[in-house]
Amino acid sequence: MFNLILASKSNVRKEILKKNNIKCVVEPSNVDEDLVKQSLLNEGASPEIISKNLAELKANKVSQKKVMKLCLEQIVLLI
Repeated sequence: MFNLILASKSNVRKEILKKNNIKCVVEPSNVDEDLVKQSLLNEGASPEIISKNLAELKANKVSQKKVMKLCLEQIVLLI
């Protein structure tokens, strides 16, 4: 079994999942979205590209935390 992770503080996204009976765990990525958006806008990125880049960045940041946690838990189990 796995838990769906919502890497966002967005109450709207959480409510959409809840209304569709999709359970999730909220783990904000704490990505500075304004900084990323401005950088991408300066490069001429479209709103679609910006949203996809933000989603990928947040997912990668949260998944890295999970990988590190899993590795640390495995080390503890081996000791």
